[in-house]
Amino acid sequence: MSSEAVVLVHGTRTSHSQWDRQMPALRAAGYTVVAPDLPGHGTRRGEPFTLDAAITAITDAIALGATLTGSDDGAAECRVHLVGSSLGGMLAIHAAAARPAALASLTVCGGTVQPTPRTARLYGRLLELVDSLPGGADGSSRLFELLLGPDGARAYLRGGRAPAEVAVPSFDAVASLDLRADLARIEVAVTFLHGRFDQMRVHERSFVASTRKGRLVVLPYGTHMVNLNMPERFNADLLRVLARASAPPTLGS
Repeated sequence: MSSEAVVLVHGTRTSHSQWDRQMPALRAAGYTVVAPDLPGHGTRRGEPFTLDAAITAITDAIALGATLTGSDDGAAECRVHLVGSSLGGMLAIHAAAARPAALASLTVCGGTVQPTPRTARLYGRLLELVDSLPGGADGSSRLFELLLGPDGARAYLRGGRAPAEVAVPSFDAVASLDLRADLARIEVAVTFLHGRFDQMRVHERSFVASTRKGRLVVLPYGTHMVNLNMPERFNADLLRVLARASAPPTLGS
């Protein structure tokens, strides 16, 4: 039994398969890995997306990680790390604010944006426009391979691509949240891990300032989907973030 688990929460319209290129490295490092599908995505396509259902999916995954590692029996050395990408990162912030007992740390990748109802609507419209392109709706266009590379595109799409209609309620949901207030309630270490050219770094400074134990790590490479198109470098940096979160506190820290 591993003493630590990592829960991986995917972004908009993809599925647990977004993390295909991280799971082997995490398991090789000794972590138990849990990667749920959010409602409306992956194995749960066809289900309506609601905020309550999404947060339940994340907290259930944390509870499963705790069970698999023994964290639910009170063993202090058993810990669960929560990692979320994009939409999954924003939802992970809200889930972590509920203070699940087993949670050891939170890492947010490309999710430091506080959406508003207006920006949520604009984003939904943008996705609809992308889907109107040939092959855009099912991901069969060359766009994904150009952005992510063949292996990255394969991972992004392997679990299926949720319809654009899912994006509207999902971003409406996070637009209804106060993510900075949520961050202020989180008691564990929070790391914001971003690719240098990630377009969703808009509010990273204020997000860090809102935390009790927050840290910003801007990688010298990568875009919003850095875990898919530069997995080897990203995996090494993610493992360092998790190792730091697992290390015992030092004097003066």
